[in-house]
Amino acid sequence: MGGGAQANTIVSPASELGMCAPNDEIIVVGGYTNTELLAHTPAPCDDPARCGVHVLRQCGVTGRLTHLSTNAIGPNVAFIVRSPTNPSILYASTERIDDEGEIITLRLTPEFRLVEETRIKAGGRSTCYLNFNASREWMMAVNYWDARVSMVKLGKDGRPDIEAGQDPRSVLQQPGADYVDRTKPTREEHWKFRQRWPHSHCCVTEPYAGLVHFVVDLGLDKVFTYRVNSKTGTLVPKGSTRLPPGKGPRHLVFHPSVRSVYLVNELDSTVSVFKVNIPEEWTTPYQWDSGACREDGCEEPGAVLELAQCLSSLPESEQGKTTISPQGIWKAASHSSEIRMHPDGRYFAVGNRGHDSIALYSVDQSDGTIALVDIVKSGGECPRNFNWTCRGKFLVVGNQNTNCMATMSFDEASGALKIVHKAAGVTSPNYVYAIPARELPSLISNADDFGGALPAIAA
Repeated sequence: MGGGAQANTIVSPASELGMCAPNDEIIVVGGYTNTELLAHTPAPCDDPARCGVHVLRQCGVTGRLTHLSTNAIGPNVAFIVRSPTNPSILYASTERIDDEGEIITLRLTPEFRLVEETRIKAGGRSTCYLNFNASREWMMAVNYWDARVSMVKLGKDGRPDIEAGQDPRSVLQQPGADYVDRTKPTREEHWKFRQRWPHSHCCVTEPYAGLVHFVVDLGLDKVFTYRVNSKTGTLVPKGSTRLPPGKGPRHLVFHPSVRSVYLVNELDSTVSVFKVNIPEEWTTPYQWDSGACREDGCEEPGAVLELAQCLSSLPESEQGKTTISPQGIWKAASHSSEIRMHPDGRYFAVGNRGHDSIALYSVDQSDGTIALVDIVKSGGECPRNFNWTCRGKFLVVGNQNTNCMATMSFDEASGALKIVHKAAGVTSPNYVYAIPARELPSLISNADDFGGALPAIAA
């Protein structure tokens, strides 16, 4: 499935577009389009005409979601992020295990449609995460299936600085991931043996110096650390931290002020809390090779990621439960999905696929330790992704297998989450990216390119 605003783009009537208030949000939702190409097994897309990337508007007062468009972009857009240097560009990545994933450059029109500008190879299969180095000259693309992390040069306008179809500048593959190239495993093998080979899942930059990048690998139970040589566009290994076996780490988030990081473990549905002990020599500007490369275990004192705490994301009655999948695979009854820090740093949320819930934790602002506040149902099946919106007033959840979105209101005083609105007909939502409506003038900065005016923003 190719470009953006095509004949089968679904757009709500103009009357539904209305006027965006400054406290509204524009929400871009990735959606699966061809589940046969995926490593995992979401519910199939029953109506191809409604598959693709969705654009919604959220009312900043009530949390209500209004569908604006569905755009035939794919296959399987699974990560979306705005350019850090050109606010009119969105990047999206695609997931497939039969071939390399791709990185797509998108623009939003005044009619709230997405238009594809460029498309390049991602350097690996099942491209699931994008990030940038400190100079914003390089994009890092994480590929789950073959545990490759590739580097893409960006031009001054934020667009990839290579011809469409060319390979990224450099590609790093985790040790042991050549298993994919040697044996050509099937996704059925992957379902049975989630940790038979490496699976890199995300790349997150620490917020203190903004120079050290943490790559989480589900298959190896490790978190790798890198610097980026901005001259050559290569990843420079700094070390790795071993986790207890069988965790299956997925995503992590740093606390904005306390030196702590929070890691959601997919396979055992837990959250690990670590003290962050980055060697000072790793953060020297332009000294990419400074400091020895080190490997440590998270339970060792002084480890780069020093384990402080580990809590379940499930109710006690659900912990350790197993089930047989529709494919006949014995597995855990629930797997953790996303982790998102609240904007004020006092809470974060974790998703549970299977139990179909959102777990909310409070964060001690002195030492970064956590306490479980509540676990609430997600409003549908398989809450794969979600995000805080309207400066933390709401949590918007994508329930992948029931094709619906749920808005939860959030009470910062009590930590209470409550569903206040559900929107059906959002096919296979797998990623939730929110943009404040007040930023629309920069998001759609060249309306003449589309032959129309900018969306109205009410005073």
